[in-house]
Amino acid sequence: MSEGAGDISCMGCGLNCDIESDSKTGQLRCAETQFAVWPNDNHYFKRAINELVFRNLPCYIPKGVVIVDFSLDNILCFLNEQWIHTLRATGLKIILVVDKSMLPMANFWLVHSDFLDSMVVVSSGVTSFVDKIKRVLLGRSPKFRRTPSLTESEMTTLRLLASGHSNQDIAREMACETRNVYRFQYSLCKKFGGMDRLRELRFRHAIPSP
Repeated sequence: MSEGAGDISCMGCGLNCDIESDSKTGQLRCAETQFAVWPNDNHYFKRAINELVFRNLPCYIPKGVVIVDFSLDNILCFLNEQWIHTLRATGLKIILVVDKSMLPMANFWLVHSDFLDSMVVVSSGVTSFVDKIKRVLLGRSPKFRRTPSLTESEMTTLRLLASGHSNQDIAREMACETRNVYRFQYSLCKKFGGMDRLRELRFRHAIPSP
């Protein structure tokens, strides 16, 4: 996980207060609707969301929202379910802003979590993006076309690759044959947009080649 990815700060006003777990008691409650972006280390993404969404669109979500930068740059944040537990604890509605290349992973988490239900795919310009976000902030169900999802085996393979395991190690960990690991990686290549995309992923995040 990138540095600062675990911090959740409210952008609803200029104080930038940390958003505490909703389960904590005895803390002062802000009267304002809370807005946050997570992970919070992409200044340009945060600025764009603040200008296009938080400052200009009405929000009818009672407590507020946290917008998730579900992009390839942050893929290591989404390899296990800890990120969902962290964001769920805030009590805010979670909205995934998803790169097209990350759709299979986003779909995986939508299927495997009973708490995630809002996803906005960045695909066709600013106006379309703002319209989609506005729909969610008005309390309506987002419209998106179901696309392929990562499987449990593919996600496990990706986690183990990211941890530096070889194909043989992965086969032993998953109790399968090495050829099955190659098959999972081939499927990952297709779902992430081809071999070049998987090479880019490895390069960006120092994931060793198998």
